[in-house]
Amino acid sequence: MKEILWHGRGGQGAFTASILLGTAYINESPEYHALAFPSFGPERRGAPVRAFNRIDSERVGDRSEIKKADYLLYLDDSLLGENPLSELRAHGVAIINTDGPVEIRDERVVTFDASGLAAEILGRPIANTGILGFWAGFSGEISLDSLVTAVRTGLNPKLQEGNIRVIQEAFIRGKSYVREK
Repeated sequence: MKEILWHGRGGQGAFTASILLGTAYINESPEYHALAFPSFGPERRGAPVRAFNRIDSERVGDRSEIKKADYLLYLDDSLLGENPLSELRAHGVAIINTDGPVEIRDERVVTFDASGLAAEILGRPIANTGILGFWAGFSGEISLDSLVTAVRTGLNPKLQEGNIRVIQEAFIRGKSYVREK
């Protein structure tokens, strides 16, 4: 089972991105079963939000919070806290939305300015689809076509084209990402 943990703030679209990711896995192959579910603290814009994906070749029913993930996806670098990799498996990767360097010195950390890309394309710094596209390109887990299909079936038609452009560009950047040595 693959487990993915999203960290964001209310209004940043972490839960929406987790739904799109689950849908994209199902689009990728009928062999996949996907579950996306949120964990909200105070339900207000800006409050910390966690969203989860479980992906498996068998039906997924466990809706408990993920303790150790294969991927941590941070939509907001202000959520890193004191031990931001404590929920990451030893072989996992954390992708952090930031426009600058982070203080974490760990080979499992990858940074990408998803907010900057979204601001450039959408006119708003909403990082969810940028991180989603970057993750897909970086990880090679799912195809760009599966993501685009998920957006076409899962987002309001008014939001589709811009978010597809964000995903496409982020996917390309994820595929070509080279970690610094």
